[in-house]
Amino acid sequence: MSTVTYKNQPAIHETRGAIPLAGNSRIYTVSKLLWPKDVEDFLETLLIGNTLHICCGRSNLGNIRLDLYEKDVNVIGDMIKLPFGNQSFDTTLIDPPYNSKLQIMHDMLSELSRVSKQRIIFQHWFSPVDKLGQYRKDHSFILTALYN
Repeated sequence: MSTVTYKNQPAIHETRGAIPLAGNSRIYTVSKLLWPKDVEDFLETLLIGNTLHICCGRSNLGNIRLDLYEKDVNVIGDMIKLPFGNQSFDTTLIDPPYNSKLQIMHDMLSELSRVSKQRIIFQHWFSPVDKLGQYRKDHSFILTALYN
């Protein structure tokens, strides 16, 4: 499987990945689809039922695609204030901005567990689970797999 690089993510590439824990003020935008086709194909095999793809960018994965900046999506919206009811989606997929401030990440993790029924697919450099593998915001979600 291919790896994901940061060359199409200016805010990350410019800092060489040295994003401080508190985040930074660089605007996070991407210029094209970030994942190689084999990564996109693999992620698609993990989706079950009605799927929300948050911070979808140019990806076509998900029944409902939400992004703050992309125009060609189902919903233009913010990952920390999702416009959906509780447990609206069987699967929630997200590749959140890597340079977000700590409070934004906290709020985003809470929103993921609120709108998800069965599965959260979280693509990031840190794992949102505690040492027992329980999702930090809702212990009904348990880590079942890590992929790199």
